[in-house]
Order: sequence, then structure tokens, then C-alpha cells
Amino acid sequence: KFFLRRIPMGRGSVPARGDVAFARPRARGGRMAAWRPCCWTRRLRPAPCGVLLSAAVLLACASAWDKDGHEAVGMTTMSALDADATAEVKHLMGGRDAVDVAAWAHKVNKKYPWTEELHFQKNPPQSCTGTDSANCPDNKCLLKALKHFYGRLVNQQLASIDWGGLTLTDADAVKFLINLIGDLHQPLHVASLEDNMGRNLTVSFRGKRMSLYDLWDHELTQAVMADSPGFWWGGWTHVHRTRVEYEKDGALWKDKGVAMFDKWADETADFLCNKVYKVPMTGQPLTASKGPDGAIPIGSELFEVWKREMLSKMLVAGARTAIVLNAVLKHREGTPRLHAGTALRDIDGEDEGERKVPSGPGRAADGAHGVHLAQLTGPMAALLNIGIFALVGAVFLQVMRRWQGRDSVIAADREKHRQGGKNT
Repeated sequence: KFFLRRIPMGRGSVPARGDVAFARPRARGGRMAAWRPCCWTRRLRPAPCGVLLSAAVLLACASAWDKDGHEAVGMTTMSALDADATAEVKHLMGGRDAVDVAAWAHKVNKKYPWTEELHFQKNPPQSCTGTDSANCPDNKCLLKALKHFYGRLVNQQLASIDWGGLTLTDADAVKFLINLIGDLHQPLHVASLEDNMGRNLTVSFRGKRMSLYDLWDHELTQAVMADSPGFWWGGWTHVHRTRVEYEKDGALWKDKGVAMFDKWADETADFLCNKVYKVPMTGQPLTASKGPDGAIPIGSELFEVWKREMLSKMLVAGARTAIVLNAVLKHREGTPRLHAGTALRDIDGEDEGERKVPSGPGRAADGAHGVHLAQLTGPMAALLNIGIFALVGAVFLQVMRRWQGRDSVIAADREKHRQGGKNT
């Protein structure tokens, strides 16, 4: 079932309030089926985030963007995938897609805490010279993990990671890639341990104190959703919003391949240094405005700048994820199909079978648009269509009868008045 909603076209690489959306028909339990280009919208779904464990220090809850942010990345990815890649992703995910599994890898962290190290690329303090790919014990870091999973899918040994006897499936590798490429574009995921990946820097935003990491991880996303729900749910997550970067990155990937992971990491590190650790409007160090209470105030002007940058980075992350997945499928032409399923069972209810529809703000928003009917096929669908046709036909005939009856009464009245006028 579709939600009909016209989305006005927007321009520019920075998301505006609306754009052409890639939406999908509603299927069982409010889930989505195949993507198609149109002017319809879908709703995102919230879910729990993962945990950060780094250098044997247990930190608070952490992921790159929150679940809403990861799903925005996943929606952009689905809008840019080739038709064959879309079909393959849905095959591997058991009917789901990049949106449904966008934050799956963070759920793996809960059962296998050491995998949290795969989400971060630790750099020297305040480094503005790119990422330090050498700082990666046992290949357990973001860049090595990206090359490990990509290599696995294209039958190349690019980086080896010891999984302790587990043999991951191809579907597991795809899910990790989808999540980790999103992580690569969250600036605090290429920060340094000196400030604990931004967690030792306290900021104040709209009357709340939090770490710089948490601000970028979820507070910015939630602020956008609270300020502009119509925009957030309005179909901005489409590759057309970053078409220039998408085409340029696609051409570079064909030429350089996995070396682009390092280039993308360097871009994120440069952004962190010059637009997060420094105030982008003034070029002054962010910490220079620290107040007496030790917190750095984040005003509305800085929020607006960071908001635009964050949304742009989500779009670029989704487009680049599509580039990588398209490349995997193209590289494998003529080879056996990738294997579905998972070696990581009992991951927070994410088994391949049926799942209960989660509740939350996203689902509440969906519910406001009406009851979602289960997807019907075969004879049941035919009977339903016949019933709908009969009901509509009966209503139409009844309306026409009433209309014709009304016309007859009006005609009789006119004739009566005409005759009365003659008698007079």
C-alpha cells in the first residue's frame, strides 16, 4: 500500500525541505518492499544504538549517527543502487534492505564487544594531516575493517581479521560495509583518544550538557527531527541531492578502488580538524569559547552550519555506500551468487525470520497515516480487489441515482412553475 504525498523539487547539494523521494510499497507489518522512483515518502524507524569500547576502556553508548541517521544513509543508498544490486541486497537480507540493516553492526557490538573497535579510526591529537592508518592493532579499526569486508566479497585478501573461529557469511560482510561506511563520515569516528573521541569535550546545547561526540552522534539529528519533522520525513534522502559528488566519487572508485576508503577517511579527518575542532565561521578553536562551567556553548548559528554539514555527509555516505555495493556486484559478474544468512545469531532479535514491528516515534508517525494492511497475493488479493470494485461500483450507482432523481424533481418544479405562470 502506498502513501500518496507530492514532494516539491529542491535544488543544491544541501537538503532543502522537500525533494523527489524514493519510496516503497508498504508490506507486512509496516515493512517495505521493492524500491521504485516516485514522489512518495516512507517513514524511518528508531531503534537502540550500540556501545563504544576502545583501548580497553568501556565508554557510554555509541554509534556513528543514531538509528535515524543510519537509516537516512541507508535510504540514500537504496536510491542509488543499480537494479541488480538492489535485488541482490534484498536476497542477502531476506527481503530487507540497506535501511533495515543500516545499524545492524552496532547491535553485534553488544554480543561481541571487541567489534566496537572496528567502528573507529584513532588518530594523533588534533591531527590535520589525514588519518593514521598504521594505528590499527590486529587490523581492528575502521579502515582495515572496510577493506576486510570488501575484500571478502570480491575474493581478495585485503586485510585479515581474526573472528575467533566464526565464519561470517557474505550477508554479514555486506551489513558491516553498509554500517561502517556510514561510520566513516561521522567526524568523531576519526578523532583521537586524547579527548576520548570527543567524549572528554563537554558542550552545552539548548540547555543540555553533553559530550561533543554525543552532540554529533544523535543530538544534532534529533534536533533536526524536532525542528523540522516535515523536512525529515519529506524525502530528502535521495542521491539526486548529491549527484555531482556521486558521479565524481563513482569515477574515482573505478580508477582507484579501495584506496578511496583512505581518501574518504582523510576528508572526514580534515573536516573534523577545520570545521568541528574549529568554529567554521571564525576559524577559532572550538575550546576557546569554553565557559566558566567547562562547557562549550553551541549557539544557533553554529548549529545551523553543523546541521547542513551533517545532512550533506549523510547523503554522501549513502551515495558512497551504493558505489561500493554496485562495485561488489559488478566485480562478481559470472561468479557464484553471494550467500545469505548470518553466522551471528541472536543479535538483538535480528534473526532472518519474522520480526515484530518495533514501536517508537517513527512508528507513531506511520500510524498517523492509517492502518497498514498486510500484503495479499493470489486468490485472496483477487477477492479483495473484486470486493473493493463492487463496493465502489455500488456507491457510484447510488450517487448517480440520487443525482438523477434530484434532476427529475428540479425539472418537475420548473414545469409546474411554468404551467402556473401560463394559467395566470
